[in-house]
Amino acid sequence: MTHPAPNIPQAPPLTLYYQGKPVRVLLHHSHCCLLADDILALSPPRLRHQLQQQLADYAGCTFALPQRGWPAPALQRALQQSKRPAARQLQHWLQQQVLPALQQLPPDAPRWEQALAMAAEAGQQISHAVLQAVLEHGSDWQHSHWLLTLNYTATHPRRHAHGRLVALNSSATSLQALAQHIACKDGSASRNGELLRLAAACHQQLAKRTEKQAWRAEAAEQPRAKPAARRSR
Repeated sequence: MTHPAPNIPQAPPLTLYYQGKPVRVLLHHSHCCLLADDILALSPPRLRHQLQQQLADYAGCTFALPQRGWPAPALQRALQQSKRPAARQLQHWLQQQVLPALQQLPPDAPRWEQALAMAAEAGQQISHAVLQAVLEHGSDWQHSHWLLTLNYTATHPRRHAHGRLVALNSSATSLQALAQHIACKDGSASRNGELLRLAAACHQQLAKRTEKQAWRAEAAEQPRAKPAARRSR
């Protein structure tokens, strides 16, 4: 029995800015596609009409979003055929800044594919763990804690991401919420000895800080010694 290939989420576009206006760029391996709506929005009316006529055959990139996109080489050729200053400025921006910067991106580190694949794997692992916990404990289930480890294989043809959940018997909280968590009605499940050690450690740190502040205040109140005057010969 063969299983269908999993649907890998499409990488989000990279947003660049030309004269303060956003230009979304879609990357797929070595291909670069610019969204047509963004290019038309920053072009003057005559250049906009010219680009629409010359690039009418490019209905959209096959790897892009449902929005219409223009491949970078086709857009460059269309700009080269125009003699308008706006076309030359846009072509210079693409040729001198955008394309060289995109070529420097390491091909073996697809950040967007990696992030989306790992996010999808994490969602599947957590959803499965929560479903299993609720089904096993029934109405008595309240909460559980897990440690999620994720790995990503960039050389895999499908950019495979795999993870593993480990159940934990302890919880984590921020330092700011620790006092509120202990002082609440139900309190903490810690033993009295653990709470005493925690209180002693907090008092010890507070005493050290108070002592340092007292030293600084005392040093600031003492008058500074005046330098001895040089004796004249």
